[in-house]
Amino acid sequence: MKVLYIAAECKPFSKTGGVGDVTGELPPELKAQGVDIEIVTPCYGRSLQNNPYFSDLPVAHEYFIGFHGSQEHVSILRTELQGVPLNLLRNSTYFETDYSEDAGKRPFEDWNLFRKDYSRPYVDSDQIPFYDDALRFSFFCEACLPLILKKDPDIVHVNDWVLGYLMALMKISGMHQKRILTIHNVGYQGNIYLGLIQGWKIRQIVEHKVTGPLFADPRAGWHSVNALRLAMELAHRTNTVSPTYKKEITRPEDQSRFFEGGKGLHEVAARLDHQGKLHGILNGFRYQFTPDEARFENILNEKLRMKAALTREFSEPDALLLGFVGRAVEQKFKLLAEELNGRSILEHILDMPGVNITILTTGDPGYETFLKNLSDRPNLSTVIAYDAKKARQISLGSDVFLMPSLSEPCGITQLESLSLATPPLVRWTGGLADTVRPHTDASGTGFGFDGHSREEVLNNLIGVVNEARQLYTQNRTGFHGLQRSGFYERFLWASSAGEYIEKLYEPALAGA
Repeated sequence: MKVLYIAAECKPFSKTGGVGDVTGELPPELKAQGVDIEIVTPCYGRSLQNNPYFSDLPVAHEYFIGFHGSQEHVSILRTELQGVPLNLLRNSTYFETDYSEDAGKRPFEDWNLFRKDYSRPYVDSDQIPFYDDALRFSFFCEACLPLILKKDPDIVHVNDWVLGYLMALMKISGMHQKRILTIHNVGYQGNIYLGLIQGWKIRQIVEHKVTGPLFADPRAGWHSVNALRLAMELAHRTNTVSPTYKKEITRPEDQSRFFEGGKGLHEVAARLDHQGKLHGILNGFRYQFTPDEARFENILNEKLRMKAALTREFSEPDALLLGFVGRAVEQKFKLLAEELNGRSILEHILDMPGVNITILTTGDPGYETFLKNLSDRPNLSTVIAYDAKKARQISLGSDVFLMPSLSEPCGITQLESLSLATPPLVRWTGGLADTVRPHTDASGTGFGFDGHSREEVLNNLIGVVNEARQLYTQNRTGFHGLQRSGFYERFLWASSAGEYIEKLYEPALAGA
């Protein structure tokens, strides 16, 4: 079984989110289980800068791609990732140039393009969502075709909407390989108004009799293309990164209770699920140690020291410490900023006696301002920055890790907090529901909430924080049991890889 695994990011070469983690950790485990696998990912300019490692990599292959009136040079740098062959695709136009600093290298004029930094994985387009990345990754998909022809895998496994174009190009070209799609977040679909891609190469997908109807966004009134729908329709097998998230995306969005659902693709997802083509496979986690009692005691001692460092400025340093680490964006932060009875949920929590909160975040300016306006609270510490060292300190030193996401396809920070004996407090959604067991269970590992209405969701969030506070202050033995259960919990990539082979690869090859 020969697999070409293609993604927009791959740690340690590039990473902005879960795709980078999965691409860096799943393929080595698949190889360990007998899959002949190679990775393909762009080589970004930021990776090349001041990194001598890349300058020494051999060029395994060079070719030109005709794209939007230019002959684009492509070179493939060859290396390995834990024994897995890794192909880094280089192109200066779409993956190495910072156009915010160098306007002289634009291949063609479009006021909405070539104004941003293209030397990193994704671009936040100013006027038209997904516009820059639709162009960049449609080029990447074109550039992958010669590699597929050269390597002739049995399976081409792609990740998220940015590779949806590749599915269509393979179909149009009559390529025989089986097509596998992993959805990491159904909210990112690559929707673009049809009139904006006149003259683009992806118009061939629109105009093709088979792929054209599948490229249309299901919301007819949008008059848009939808790259994620395209990928879902053309994949022989599709998976999400947790079983609960798979179920969620088959249901419609319901903002009256903060339910994200399939974000407009629920009918497509439900049809695929009914056909047996949609699966939920929980991500694994790369643990740094094997759990045992000696390590558990060491972790508890480290937690005490770290908590003391985090709470030294609080008036009640021994109170329950809630820690939040994550992006200040709607998915992660909205529920804390929502108002109930004239105050935000965060304020309701801060008003509880015996509760301290430490927050490390950066992101939406509105949420950052919201936090700054609460800076006078004596039991709140906020750092608005990206700081990996500080993030681990909070995950380790907090008593409870706060993760009230609107949705969470899988989640990784709750897995780290579990391994550090910090019970997570989560919304029962997606991978959070699959990885955290409620504190009321005999083998519970954390706390959770949800609800059937806006008010119920928000009240239940406040209520479960209060439950965590009561358990911490009134039943230390019970709280200690939560810590122990979470510390010993393991979600291994070996299990995930086995499911990929059994539920996706083998049935696709068998034509089932």
